[in-house]
Amino acid sequence: MDILAKLRIIFWGLVIGLWSLFMYQYMSDDMSTLKRFKIARNPFESSEEKRPGVVPAQFPEEQQLPADQQFPAEQPPALPAQPPASSVRPAAAPQPPAQGTSLSLVTGGADIKGVASHDSMPEPVDRGEAALARTQEGGSYPKPPEGFSMTVTRHFVVYEEGPKVSKGLTDTLESLHGNIMLDLVAFSPWTREKKVYIYYASDPATYHRLTGRPEWSGGAASLAERKIFVYKSDEAIGILAHELTHIYFDSFFTPSHPDPLWLSEGMATYIQAERGLSRPAWLEQNLKLLQGGSGFKLHDLVRIEDLQGADDDNVRLWYAECYSVVRFLIRMRAGESFYIFCKELRDGKTTHAALYRAYGMPYNKLSALEYAWRYDLKTGKITGPTQ
Repeated sequence: MDILAKLRIIFWGLVIGLWSLFMYQYMSDDMSTLKRFKIARNPFESSEEKRPGVVPAQFPEEQQLPADQQFPAEQPPALPAQPPASSVRPAAAPQPPAQGTSLSLVTGGADIKGVASHDSMPEPVDRGEAALARTQEGGSYPKPPEGFSMTVTRHFVVYEEGPKVSKGLTDTLESLHGNIMLDLVAFSPWTREKKVYIYYASDPATYHRLTGRPEWSGGAASLAERKIFVYKSDEAIGILAHELTHIYFDSFFTPSHPDPLWLSEGMATYIQAERGLSRPAWLEQNLKLLQGGSGFKLHDLVRIEDLQGADDDNVRLWYAECYSVVRFLIRMRAGESFYIFCKELRDGKTTHAALYRAYGMPYNKLSALEYAWRYDLKTGKITGPTQ
């Protein structure tokens, strides 16, 4: 080998070495922004005992795949199948988690679901009622309860306590529907033909008489019948936005493949905050905790199916993280990526497989999404700063 060839090898070796050093320093700076998670225990864990009759859930490790390799058409479910839900069920009692996972894998509560007011947390929807808006609109509309008036708008049947339904209420509801459809029109085309029933009480006592829910709760929803019950308060519009999202968004999924709890509640909180213009104080406080490095690992977040037995602080943090991750998925890439992600979940794909099919590389596993999401929380360089 002549001297010129040796000099070429030395030159390119130096170039590659300098480039590697630069990339190491660049990535080290980014990684330094991510602090360790601060939650040392699982807040949703109520016992270490094995639940009788339940096979331990198995969660396969995510696989790193090359960019040109597609996931198989069907993936085995990561969680054991849930029992079919009846139309009305008593609320499930808290149960210990299955051995082998730190999460409580139990079914949700009754069909009538409460949504709490400003300072508390909404109760999650019944996971057994996924095809919520597919029932037919048969016959005439239900008669108004005693003391209520009724009117029909383009998208709602509105029942308001008093001698007549106020134009301000109907205009607000239709405006809210239009804002929500900016994000959800692709998920709920049925709203062109089918209406949602809104019961608007003047005080908590009437609301309690209609629903049986405690007077301190802010609202309730019968999702299978597309009915929402709420009473007049400063939080009423935000509650309506949250519950309408459950009816509109959850109807996109199927009973065999319902949307996971984190996605359902994250989307409902996102619409409540972004389209209903009702950002509760607990959301802002917990977003600051997330920006400081607190929160759950996404691998754990997406497996949570029940919030019973958790303390209020951790439930609020869980809701805030679900909201933040959904906001990131919606905003990080233009086009229909988020719709494709939801469609893949509806078709039975695992979370990381749906993520890869919708967003491509490097999002072929949850750890990659978690890195990008937390980096964006710190810097706002992907989706912009949180308002």
